[in-house]
Amino acid sequence: MKAFKLFAILGLAFAAVSCEPTVPGKTELGPLPTADYSLQFVDSNTVMLTSESSGDPFLYQWEVDGIGVFTGEEVEVFIPKMGVYDIKHTVINQGGHATAQGQVEILIDAAFVCAGTSEFLTDCTSRTWKLAPQAGALWVGPPDASSTWWAIGATGATDRPCAFDDEWTFNSDLEMIYDTKGDIWAETYMGVAADGCQPESILTGPKAAWASGTHGFEVLPGSGVNGVDQLKVIGTGAFIGLPKAANSGEVGNPVAEITYDILSMTDDGSTRYMEIEVNCGGSLIWRYTLYSE
Repeated sequence: MKAFKLFAILGLAFAAVSCEPTVPGKTELGPLPTADYSLQFVDSNTVMLTSESSGDPFLYQWEVDGIGVFTGEEVEVFIPKMGVYDIKHTVINQGGHATAQGQVEILIDAAFVCAGTSEFLTDCTSRTWKLAPQAGALWVGPPDASSTWWAIGATGATDRPCAFDDEWTFNSDLEMIYDTKGDIWAETYMGVAADGCQPESILTGPKAAWASGTHGFEVLPGSGVNGVDQLKVIGTGAFIGLPKAANSGEVGNPVAEITYDILSMTDDGSTRYMEIEVNCGGSLIWRYTLYSE
């Protein structure tokens, strides 16, 4: 495991000219920050990135190539595949912004243990999941789940065929492949005029990351509320159910990762069902019921 750093100072440069007159009421923005960071391996496929920047930044952003964009003074990033990944750390203060760039080398693929939730999810090779065509497959309510604010009805699969044909395939190589089948259930936060089925080509700019694509995933045994297993989907734009429901709240643009609590897993011999939940920053929860045949 190796890490490399190269510093590049970027930002808004404010030239000071000695003969420039003083302007009453002019606000001095101050000097640019200095970007720096440290990297520590948590394990063979997880790195802790810690900002060591100076100049009182108020925003910390990280871009790990092929993995996602993260914010925070310290972030933990899981990288499932071996390879060399570019890292860009940008900080912003009142004077402007600065960037430190580097790389991290992951020497092995993350180990896949085919047991428990991982087996249920992948069949130890590959398994495809969809929203279950039943009432309540999409559900939203308060954080304590004491009431229902909205739930899709029994005709949901007919009313929203473009949502219920979406597929999430989980493979034993820790890849999650999302397939829209060419269309999506679009809502106004995606930039459309009204909710309804639309071709996935309407997703442009940052929102294009919500279209069909390949992402990573990780099963987190016993790490959820009341000790339930969790499922983390990794990579900008990765989601299950509805793209807007993220751990930070309901969002208008793709995020780097989302973690779901797995509430139940059942198998009737021919079909598997899984109910998952995402807590949106303590303001509400979304629940989804998925099935796989």
